[in-house]
Amino acid sequence: MHRRTLLRWLAAIGPLRAWAQTAGFPADQGETLHAMAAVVLPSELSAEHLEKTVAAFERWVREYRPGAEMDHGYGFTRLRTKPPLAASTYIEQLRALRLAGDAESRRSAVEASLAQSGVTALPQTPDGRHVASDLMAFYFRSSEANDLCYRAHIGRYECRGLAGSEREPQ
Repeated sequence: MHRRTLLRWLAAIGPLRAWAQTAGFPADQGETLHAMAAVVLPSELSAEHLEKTVAAFERWVREYRPGAEMDHGYGFTRLRTKPPLAASTYIEQLRALRLAGDAESRRSAVEASLAQSGVTALPQTPDGRHVASDLMAFYFRSSEANDLCYRAHIGRYECRGLAGSEREPQ
């Protein structure tokens, strides 16, 4: 094997190794993630919808790619890239949470953990500071949350055609 071939091969598997670091989320903390989701997401969500939301968040974390280009928006010429998001930090935060007891004690544990991380407001998008605030940002900025808020199927981020647009959402 030539040295150049070896170096090209190692460079090619570098991104795969970075991907593999997050592939195990939520590791052994799935129960804690679900319990935390029940605390921070709307109580109106059915168990099935809560499960679907947590599964979508898990998939989003596993598939997150730091360094990916972000949409720069209309009128903004500066290109931005996605910041690092350490799934291992999320796992450690979940391990540190003690979500036992009644609903109020679980809520207090999540609030204390958020305060310890310095989170005081919901970020526009998940920013990696705390798993609870990122799960909330993931959900509350979604079409599903928008539909729940207005109690209508608006499909804010869904691609819809003009057919039927003159009618109110269901």
